[in-house]
Amino acid sequence: MELLDLLVIGGGITGLGVARLAARNGLSVAVLERADLASGASSASSHMLHGGLRYLEHGRIGLVHEALRERAAVGRMAPGLAKPTRFLVPLYRGGRVPPWKLRLGLWLYDALATGDEGFQRHAWLGARRALAAEPALEPRGLRGAGVYGDAVMDDARLAVAVARDAAAHGAGIHTWTEVTGARPAAAAAVEVIARDRLRGGERTFTARVVVNAAGPWTDEVRALLQRALRPGAPEPAPLLRPSRGVHLVYPRLTEESGLLLIAGSDGRAFFVIPFAGRSLVGTTEVEVPSPPPPAAFRPTVEEVRYLVSELARMLPAAAAQRPLAVYAGVRPLLRGGEVVGRASREHRVLAEGPVITVAGGKYTTFRAMARDALALAGRTLGRGRWEPHDDDAPLPEPFETRGGATAAAAHAAREEFARRLEDVMRRRTTLWLEEDRGRAVAPAAAEAMARTLGWDEARTQDEIRGYDEALREEESLLHRATEGR
Repeated sequence: MELLDLLVIGGGITGLGVARLAARNGLSVAVLERADLASGASSASSHMLHGGLRYLEHGRIGLVHEALRERAAVGRMAPGLAKPTRFLVPLYRGGRVPPWKLRLGLWLYDALATGDEGFQRHAWLGARRALAAEPALEPRGLRGAGVYGDAVMDDARLAVAVARDAAAHGAGIHTWTEVTGARPAAAAAVEVIARDRLRGGERTFTARVVVNAAGPWTDEVRALLQRALRPGAPEPAPLLRPSRGVHLVYPRLTEESGLLLIAGSDGRAFFVIPFAGRSLVGTTEVEVPSPPPPAAFRPTVEEVRYLVSELARMLPAAAAQRPLAVYAGVRPLLRGGEVVGRASREHRVLAEGPVITVAGGKYTTFRAMARDALALAGRTLGRGRWEPHDDDAPLPEPFETRGGATAAAAHAAREEFARRLEDVMRRRTTLWLEEDRGRAVAPAAAEAMARTLGWDEARTQDEIRGYDEALREEESLLHRATEGR
């Protein structure tokens, strides 16, 4: 059995970033993901590669500075998946944020991003110019709008590109593979037992270092490993205080800009983000337990109504529109004393014997988390105070879907680790954003996957039916939340 240098548990952007950096530095590494790549928070974000303008208000200057550096680097790595975008921040009479405070924040945001070319520099627009830029804004009480630049990304496809880069440098990527146990192995290594959730059967992986990058399930995986490797030791205290974020998908609501808006009911910031010809509206912030139960990943009627109501207040024409889709993700936020809406987006890396846990963080800073995790792993691997080499070499380019769903599905199954129809529809393409949510092309996509992966007719029909049932459940929630408006 091969002895790996690293075994990464978790196929979100954090775990994939660790695997990519390890493989590029000549380490043998494999990733175990119990569902699809990026199927958790890494495909349920606001689709922004950003420093986090609103974090300045909470004093997180170091985090914003680091994230802005990473925004530039990742943008160079994947220009086809991260697009510089102008954002407007409209302010209204009686609002929580005065113009002077916004102008100061925008100036600081630009200052922290010094040398980052290609992004809109900050500016201030009076009410008339703000309405000319975005006519959909509520005109009553509008004082003006701040302008700044950030990047809109395809979060799932960017994560898949990172996985492809890791694999190209020798990493093993194992999706739909769930860790079920662990035990000590010879030479202070760890043997991890995992089962294939689609085909059945168990496999074992032996590694000198195990990296726990399980996102919102970090506490669960940490406890499982500690019980296996240190029997009788006290249960570790939770590291996370997760929160659910919900987004709605609308037909395009703005001209070209994104919007950072201030909710009237509670003063929270939320966004309208242009993506794939649609507008993403979010997000909410609801604390959930750690580890999160299955219900924690489902949006509620109340959260949908909150976003619908706040959007209609700021963009009145949106009241006549109906959301096309809704999605939710659970953020793996670090536990702390703040209310969940102000919880830190910083990360923490800790070593417990041969296990390294990466907790917290935000999508944009995945490379920084990988560097910290690998530097710590270097000590166990006998490299002392090792600083792994990192650069912004281009990631594999995304597959263009002009060839249609059939070609995209075949490529996803062959080259992008997709093993289910939903993997293709939601995370290798934007077919889930079509008017019919991709229903018309789903059978052809499933047939292409069947030919590539060897599915029989029953499995193919199960995949089509499962995708349709998931859409129906989502549409039922939207109907319950919006009927009677």
